[in-house]
Amino acid sequence: MSHTRNARRDFLRQLACLAASGSAAALVPQLRMMGTALAAASTPGTLSGYRALVCIYLAGGNDSWNLLLPYDQARYDVYAASRGGVYNAASNAAGLALDRATLLTLSGAGGSGSGNYALHPSVPELRSLYDAQKLAFLVNLGSLVQPISKADYNASAALRPPQLFSHSDQENLWHVGAARDARYGWGGQAAAVLRPQFPASNSTVLSPCISIAGANKFETGNGVLAYQLSSGGLSGLSGVCNPSGCTGLAGQRDVALNQLLADSYAGNLMADEYRKTFQRGRDLYALLAGGLAGADGSIATAFPTQNSLADQLKMVARMIKLSRAQGYAARQIYYVRYGGFDLHDGLMGAGNSGHAALLGNVSKAVSAFWTALGEIGAQNEVTAFSMSEFARTLSSNGNGSDHGWGGVQFVLGGGVVGGRLYADGGGPISGFPDQSLNGPVTLSRGQCIPGIGIDQYGATLARWLGITADTDLAAIFPNLANFNPAFRNLGFLA
Repeated sequence: MSHTRNARRDFLRQLACLAASGSAAALVPQLRMMGTALAAASTPGTLSGYRALVCIYLAGGNDSWNLLLPYDQARYDVYAASRGGVYNAASNAAGLALDRATLLTLSGAGGSGSGNYALHPSVPELRSLYDAQKLAFLVNLGSLVQPISKADYNASAALRPPQLFSHSDQENLWHVGAARDARYGWGGQAAAVLRPQFPASNSTVLSPCISIAGANKFETGNGVLAYQLSSGGLSGLSGVCNPSGCTGLAGQRDVALNQLLADSYAGNLMADEYRKTFQRGRDLYALLAGGLAGADGSIATAFPTQNSLADQLKMVARMIKLSRAQGYAARQIYYVRYGGFDLHDGLMGAGNSGHAALLGNVSKAVSAFWTALGEIGAQNEVTAFSMSEFARTLSSNGNGSDHGWGGVQFVLGGGVVGGRLYADGGGPISGFPDQSLNGPVTLSRGQCIPGIGIDQYGATLARWLGITADTDLAAIFPNLANFNPAFRNLGFLA
């Protein structure tokens, strides 16, 4: 039937009232999936098995030079001097260096000389995963237009990434996978390339990109938007059936809602798109709610409590178990986010907001996630990796550190060639950086010029997921051509 302007206005008002009448937390993200992003059926392809990438975004700029640091005495002394000496609340409150005696030394079993390195004392779980050769560290990684030396940096501003020390701009560069602005994120673009190759049996309703941390650019691609849910799962609309088919007053409301959603609003594109998106949200709820509540969505592994990252990763593990059991997608990309790392103040504080506590929460959450993947038999099918907009200055500002550049990221998975440090991007800067202030690869406050670019990192992960054509990689990571061909795959994934 055709609707007048007043009828369309009434439709929007009634639908909005229904959404606002109760717990619609799970529906609101689905409403963001506009256009035809999830409407088109996939073309059956050749991908087999299951693989998933899990992005762990450490928001605010993690001071990762206190996550991984040199342990041999000579280089430790340089590190400690640049960080203003070992922190002591009474005698050196401005110092940012960790006491060498407290560090967790790394095994050299990976053959990379990693016995000369150590981790923050708050991350014993990450040390165990590293020593088990399931986790690797990428050293001095950051946004780059192309590999550059310090002389290049000083000679030409065009060779530097845009807005180098800005939170929002650098996060954007990490999400798009290159030192330039772009409409889409590299995770979403990878999903857009792979989705047509999914088997015909895979779901055409659920996006291959799933976020437990709200909207993000990383998972936005051409025809792909992230499906969003909370770490607590799905919440249905109140006062109606979830899904349809109940009785009583809720059933009557449900019949009315379904009638509204079934009507045509062809004369008003906005109303019609709202109707279709609302319906898609209900369809996705119906698809997932039963599975998450049942055996296919349950995880027995104990995750740490009062740890928001652990809560998110537990939901990822549940969704991976459900997706594998139900054949939702041959490839999936997940996004979780843990904040608090913008520690201009209180970096060495002993409270829950200090760097030690934040790293401890990351370590415990990642370890529990790995155990859960073992429980469901998915350790070889999942790769988790960290991102953060930048590391921080080696020098202290008196109570914390400021915005830096290159830093350390970690990668975890059964396919990871772990127990190793990867610190060579094939450019003029390689190896663990000399941490002298204003040294050969550092700026005046110890901001490290990266030796590995985001493009190389993302391309290596995308290859493992299934992006193998050079043309596809070039489209997703347009600056990749600026890097040494031998180092466009960094080799940390088998």
